[in-house]
Amino acid sequence: MDVRIITMTDNPLKVIWTAARTCYSVLTPAELWASDALPEDMLRLVKGIFRSKHLSVVEHASVTFAVSGVSRTLLAQYTRHRIGVSISVQSQRYVSEQSAKNNGQFGYVTPATISENPAALQLYQDQLTAIQEAYDALLALGIPKEDARFVLPGGADTNFVTTLNFRSLLDLYTKRVVVAGAQSEIRELVERMVQAVVAVEPWMQDIIAELA
Repeated sequence: MDVRIITMTDNPLKVIWTAARTCYSVLTPAELWASDALPEDMLRLVKGIFRSKHLSVVEHASVTFAVSGVSRTLLAQYTRHRIGVSISVQSQRYVSEQSAKNNGQFGYVTPATISENPAALQLYQDQLTAIQEAYDALLALGIPKEDARFVLPGGADTNFVTTLNFRSLLDLYTKRVVVAGAQSEIRELVERMVQAVVAVEPWMQDIIAELA
């Protein structure tokens, strides 16, 4: 799994602060943005926004990630989060999974419970090999890629670009990390997303800590 930030709202703390202050200030949004507000004062207000759950102003900040090497099973889970989340996915319909183009085997994700069990791992890999052979045979029979892909498993890997506003990112974090029960792969994805944002905007760590 690889998770990287492509782009993010410039100075998201001040963007959120400006949106929040606009609601109660005689100053224009442009005047607030141009002001020399102290980071600690902005963070104090933004923390209060999160505590009060008045989160519409948080939607003005967003982040775009490039995600690769995740399973189609994860994709099905991730796309359930629709509000404030945009996604563009590598197509199995147009991108061939033929062995000749993929070093003999389509890409796939192995759950830790399987990789840590030698007997289970062998069974899993044997099945994936058989699926690859079936996929190749279907193509050889003239079946189009868009129909041959039906034989591919949920463990087949994929890549996507996704954009979330900060409100949606933190909602995703709450549901897939803070609340117990999420499958390990999507939990790892969301943790990496948030860690990537915190690495660029350290003040977000205070917000994340209050969610736990």
